[in-house]
Amino acid sequence: MVILGLTGRLIMGEATDKLDAALRQLVEAGERAVLLDCAGVPVVDSQGIKSIVWGLTSLQKRGGKLKLLKITPRVREVLDMTRLLTVLETFEDEAKAAGSF
Repeated sequence: MVILGLTGRLIMGEATDKLDAALRQLVEAGERAVLLDCAGVPVVDSQGIKSIVWGLTSLQKRGGKLKLLKITPRVREVLDMTRLLTVLETFEDEAKAAGSF
């Protein structure tokens, strides 16, 4: 399992470019369990959502999983509005998240 610690606003530009590159590298390396630690992410926009969804679907196609850890209230609100909380597993406890893979 790989934990990616995200910080700052997950919005169009450098932040989402970095996340896309990191996820692409993990998928290409054959990683099957990715946990995005979102404790330091106050805001996410549509580009950030796209990056998360790309990671989720790319891993699922290869038999893997992407899960979220410690999402902030604002990010939870966006994920709820987009109905992504119905397909993304979220956790507040790292040990429980790790054990869920």
